[in-house]
Amino acid sequence: MRVIAGNLKYKKLYYKRNRKLRPTRNIVKKSFFDTIKGIVENSVFLDLFAGSGSVGIEALSRGAKKVIFVDSSKESISLITYNTKNVGNVEIVKSDAERFLDSRVLKTVDIAYIDPPYRFDFNSFLDSFFSKVNKTAIVCIEHGKNVQLKDKFGKFRKLKNRVFGKNTLDYYGVEDE
Repeated sequence: MRVIAGNLKYKKLYYKRNRKLRPTRNIVKKSFFDTIKGIVENSVFLDLFAGSGSVGIEALSRGAKKVIFVDSSKESISLITYNTKNVGNVEIVKSDAERFLDSRVLKTVDIAYIDPPYRFDFNSFLDSFFSKVNKTAIVCIEHGKNVQLKDKFGKFRKLKNRVFGKNTLDYYGVEDE
């Protein structure tokens, strides 16, 4: 697995193959970053359920000013720590997602990428998440094709949906009133 674009292009990223870690495929990452191309530079980027950190590192490579990696797994935190040596301004948080919702840092996030395990109570968690995140953030959720997310969470509306075989990306933001 490697960084696919930006100033860290071709940087090798390490991860351990196991059933709990499901790295985001390059075609999905490319589509995501093509979609947010104009806003990733100088952004505060949240990689929630970060795994190996590949999405957040890609954001750094493409100009994010800071990336916050959050994962509850000790193994994932070790991988992220290893993969982010000397790559930029990073904050690595070992926390489950529910506890992280109490973090004040959510109000500083410009872009969030959420990639939880596919057997996850999405809508309940997202109700809380969207009530606490920066109201100008763009939020992308990666999930399995059988998961149906609500079209609206508070003021956040689903803006776009992309399907990649088993993977789906849903984009949310607050539309101008």
